[in-house]
Amino acid sequence: MANVKEYNDIMQKLRRREFSPIYLLHGEEAFYIDRISKYIETYAIEEHERDFNLNIFYGRDLNQNALLESVKRFPMMAERQVVIIREAQDYNGNWADLERYFESPTASTILVIDFKYKKVDERLKWVKTLKKSAVVFHSSRHYDNELPNVINQFAKELKYRITSHASFLMAEYLGNDLEKIEGELRKLTINVPLSREIDENDVKKNIGISKEFSPFDYIDALSERNAEKSFRIAYHMGKNEGNTPLVLIIYNMFSHFSKLMMYHHIKSMAASDAKQQLNKLGTPFQQSKIANAATRYNQRKTALIIEKLREIDARYKGVNSASVGSGDLLKELTYFILN
Repeated sequence: MANVKEYNDIMQKLRRREFSPIYLLHGEEAFYIDRISKYIETYAIEEHERDFNLNIFYGRDLNQNALLESVKRFPMMAERQVVIIREAQDYNGNWADLERYFESPTASTILVIDFKYKKVDERLKWVKTLKKSAVVFHSSRHYDNELPNVINQFAKELKYRITSHASFLMAEYLGNDLEKIEGELRKLTINVPLSREIDENDVKKNIGISKEFSPFDYIDALSERNAEKSFRIAYHMGKNEGNTPLVLIIYNMFSHFSKLMMYHHIKSMAASDAKQQLNKLGTPFQQSKIANAATRYNQRKTALIIEKLREIDARYKGVNSASVGSGDLLKELTYFILN
């Protein structure tokens, strides 16, 4: 959750007009970088001052001499000027050549370096130099399990409260798209009075599913025996077969439940033999997921599921059956697995 806290701290200082001479904004999550950079561009100088005091460069076309000339000059009829390097990750020059400026930046210039989609190596000397006079913000992507808390923080920024169930549901519906999440939250604030919490009914009523679910999301939901989530994903994938063909879903499910069957067999082996066989099931993380699923599906049920997968695959391909839509087959499969 460091991302949200650090982002909020930076934004609070910007709103108080406490500006740093340099901002290095880097990392895989573009949302925070774009928000901070845009705020500085919009509010650090007045609109009528921008013609002469706002300069924007792009990394791939960046000329070091032109940049230095720009950042060192004084603002024209204004308190400060803003210089922004967009797509700084595409700069082909040597950032270390700018170290002397980083050591002693011009006080009346705000230099913003938007280094998106990758992390800067903070062990480099020029980055260490920057940290002495700059705000260096690493904008990393959030894990899925962090999203409900992120949504809660976003709601607080909008002066709203949201129930834990509603924030979880938003995370499930929208996935890891922070721009979409913020936009949908703003939509909810139009429809929900400030006096009460945003709840799951508000989310269901006002927000549609936009996340592209994968077969792995479906398998995870089934492994947890989460009926609501399993049927929701099955319905969504059934409606969007072009993105997730049923044959691909069945292939991945057959692989998962075959490993689950192997796991049940391995459990009956001697400990010395079992350890070697477990490695065939994948990484320790994959093994733990299979072990967790095994607590919910015994060996007999696993065998029946594998048999059902073969039946569904054959029916989908028209073998001894009239043509049936993938949505109906997924619904039937989901019901069979969970019951």
